[in-house]
Amino acid sequence: MLRPAVVRPAAIIIAVSVVIFALTALLSNDNKAQALTGHPEVLRPGCSWDSSKNFVQNCKVYSKASGKTIIVQIRASSGSDQGVYLLDGMRAREDRSAWTTDVQAARVYDGKSDTTLVMPVGGASSFYTDWNGPAGTNTNFKQETFLTSELPDYLAQNFGVSKSNNAIVGLSMSAGPAVTLAEKHPEQFKVVQAMSGYYQTNNPLGALGVFATQSLVSNYTNGIVNMWGPPGSAQWQQNDSSQNLAKLKENGQVLIISSGNAFLSPQEMAKLKPADQVSAILLEALSAVSTVLLQLQAAQAGVSVVTIPNYGGHTWENWGRGLAAGKQNLLDGLKATPPVTQKTVVLAANRIGTTESSSSASPTPASSTESGAPSSSAASSSAAPSSTPSSSSSSAPSSSTSASSTPGASTDVSASTTAPSAPSSSVAPSAAAVPDTAAGSSAVPCATTTAPAQGSTAVATCVPVP
Repeated sequence: MLRPAVVRPAAIIIAVSVVIFALTALLSNDNKAQALTGHPEVLRPGCSWDSSKNFVQNCKVYSKASGKTIIVQIRASSGSDQGVYLLDGMRAREDRSAWTTDVQAARVYDGKSDTTLVMPVGGASSFYTDWNGPAGTNTNFKQETFLTSELPDYLAQNFGVSKSNNAIVGLSMSAGPAVTLAEKHPEQFKVVQAMSGYYQTNNPLGALGVFATQSLVSNYTNGIVNMWGPPGSAQWQQNDSSQNLAKLKENGQVLIISSGNAFLSPQEMAKLKPADQVSAILLEALSAVSTVLLQLQAAQAGVSVVTIPNYGGHTWENWGRGLAAGKQNLLDGLKATPPVTQKTVVLAANRIGTTESSSSASPTPASSTESGAPSSSAASSSAAPSSTPSSSSSSAPSSSTSASSTPGASTDVSASTTAPSAPSSSVAPSAAAVPDTAAGSSAVPCATTTAPAQGSTAVATCVPVP
């Protein structure tokens, strides 16, 4: 009779031990997941250390949309979930980003900046957009899908980068597309910095410039049609950053712009051949004019603009100075700007009453559904952040990394303790506004009314139905 009394406590002890072990394993897994945020000294699976050091990793990310693997050079943050995407120029190489060669971006945004640097490799003459047809004979560009859907998923899983707490930086060819990507995807990019860009592309001169540069640099003579269809079409208007600036104001985003003065510095003169000097002067003079025009257009649209004074020609010396000069404004913009959880879409008159929308999935809780060509009248919105802070912490990785396999200097690891909360937005009745819904869900039922606007465009106002 004593045996059952002895067995029963033993069974209880064993059961309790199993429960404790299970809870410990569960908590241990959570800690490992948290450790993916930050920790620049930890090499991620499938990545390799870059020769530029500064904790830059070369990671291969498969793009289903493009049907190929794309190299992305990444420097992890010290502990925050914010990211800065750095786009390359017209002559982007296929093996590495110029942000790790011509400009050491990881030194400008060092560990103290506490942000993950994301530097996609390749995309020469692509304008970082989704092409309708092939570039040349067999190159398939789906850059927008990669940057706004596929890459954010990879970064969130492997580096703990938020899908809604990012900035994007572009220069020369990629300056206009950087602004356009921010306009189309405010739920992903809160701040955009553009340097020495050409922004007014939806006109005969702009289209000619696109054709000339793509043909000369990459021999993409078919890009004038295969990229966005015939010049002057709705897609050209949607991808003309200067014609959609009102969206930046609607969503409370920050625009940082700069250009050189086309006068080469002694350092630039010493590095460039005479023919390249002429090219650097002419290209920067054109971009300076385009930048001034963009400033005027942004002021007219009421966009929050930060202008960075700069000098020099169309060179990486110019853009290195611009990156450093705009750094604090960019970081301040990320901290001060609340994430966009609801954005507005302006409908053209010939699209009112239709239910056509984009089927591409957004990487954020607020899915982006762009429609048609935007009208000239823009929706105005006001957002006030609520006080619902969230915090995330990072712990030391479970396995130590040997000094021989860890490049660069030591980096302090700090925990991110703040995350902006969702803003509430109000849409003016005169705006053509349709709220986006959460990713994967259908459109919100609403009662739609129309009112004539300027020209041939009418305005649709969607009022959600309870």
